[in-house]
Amino acid sequence: MRLSISLVTVSLLLVLVSVPTMAADGKALYRENCKVCHDKGSKNGEYSPLTLIQDQWTEFFKSKFVNAHKDATLPDGKKLLEKLSEDEIKTIRKFAIDHAADSEHPQTCS
Repeated sequence: MRLSISLVTVSLLLVLVSVPTMAADGKALYRENCKVCHDKGSKNGEYSPLTLIQDQWTEFFKSKFVNAHKDATLPDGKKLLEKLSEDEIKTIRKFAIDHAADSEHPQTCS
């Protein structure tokens, strides 16, 4: 019985510790891959999660993201869509939606 309680406790702690990491990963991915081309004064427009509401971010990632970024090249010369995995795009999408203007925790990417 003690062993199963210990395993449950350790499992719960691992889950709790990983939650902030996932949020930080979304923010880090956004900074590294989005903000470099969408910062203040950018010719590509300034965007942060706070720029749009949740429905707008959802629609953007659903129908416009790939087309809008098909030729996007990062400062290191790599093509954005070749660099990012599907999971990384999902993580960025989640970060943008979770911190949109109408979310419970609106946030820029500063």
